[in-house]
Parts: sequence; C-alpha cells; structure tokens
Amino acid sequence: MYDRRIAYFDSLTDRELVGLLLAHDQEAVDYVFFHRCNGMFAHIVHSVLRSQGKKEELVSEFYIYLSENDWSRLRKFEFKSSLNTWLTVIAVRFYRKRQANQTKMLVIEPQLIEEAKKNEVDDYDLFHEMSRLELYKAIDKLSKPRERYALLAELTGKSAEEIAAEMGCTVAAVYNLTKKARMELKTLLKDKEI
Repeated sequence: MYDRRIAYFDSLTDRELVGLLLAHDQEAVDYVFFHRCNGMFAHIVHSVLRSQGKKEELVSEFYIYLSENDWSRLRKFEFKSSLNTWLTVIAVRFYRKRQANQTKMLVIEPQLIEEAKKNEVDDYDLFHEMSRLELYKAIDKLSKPRERYALLAELTGKSAEEIAAEMGCTVAAVYNLTKKARMELKTLLKDKEI
C-alpha cells in the first residue's frame, strides 16, 4: 500500500474507517488488517496460539470471521472505545475460541467417529470403505483446522447448529467448511497421500 494511502487512512476517524469497512472498501480492509493492526494481530497470534500457523492465514481467518453476514459483528461496535481496542478484544476472544476448538478436536477418539450419512452417497461410499482409524488419520491430514474440526464434529453425530455454536460461526459456514473438507479428503485419497 502506498505511503500516501496509508497517510490518508491514518487521518480517518474510527467512525469513517468503520464506514469504509462496511462499504467493503478493499483498501480499507488491507489497511486495517495488514497495516494498522498488523503488530497487534502478530502479538495475539503469538501469545494465544503460540504461533500455530502462518500469521497471514490466521489474520485472514479473523477477517472472514469479522466480515461474516455483511460485517454483522463490526456493526455492533458502538465507538465506546477505540477501534483498535475493540478489535483487540474481539481478536483475543476469536483466537481463544479457535484454540479451544482445536483442543477439543485433539481429544476426539477414533472410535467416536461414526459412518457418514447414507444420503451423501459418494462420501458414504468413500468413508464406508475405510476403518474408523483410517478415516480419523485421513481427516487429521486436512490442511485447515476449522474444516477438519467441522467434519469430525459432523461425523460424531453433531448437528450443523451445534457445530456452528461451538465454532462461533453460522450454520451456512459449517456446511461450507464440511463440504471443503470432504473435497480435500477425496483429493488426498485419490493422490494417495494418506
């Protein structure tokens, strides 16, 4: 981002900056998430997650979380504190919840994974041919923790609503995460990486 643009965004009030974010101004998004709050996010990622994963990906996850449902969370910001303070609080909560979900994921035992739902024929056939332990190991190879957790939770019999509540996202996001996880799992199995 050019120094002139940074100086322009630096001169804006929090209210003006939030207005640009809500208007989906991509330069404002880049400024807030990858310039203005970059150091703060790096500190949170290091202190809460102990740097588990690439910082850029983790910041992107937070951006997706915050921008879900047309920035519904940001729309709740009442300007009673600075935008940086509010973002810090929300980011810490988000990453702590993410860390807790990863911890929950680690304690799921292989024997708890049930067969996939029979109405999803392709996935059912794929999963049915594997032992539970093989399936658990295969899911553990998925690249994105949120997708991995969503699929494991679904396979243990949890509803999309329950998973959404645990993960702090929408039901639609859960469906999207499990769909992506299944697609990656199929690719991994075809490429025999597992």
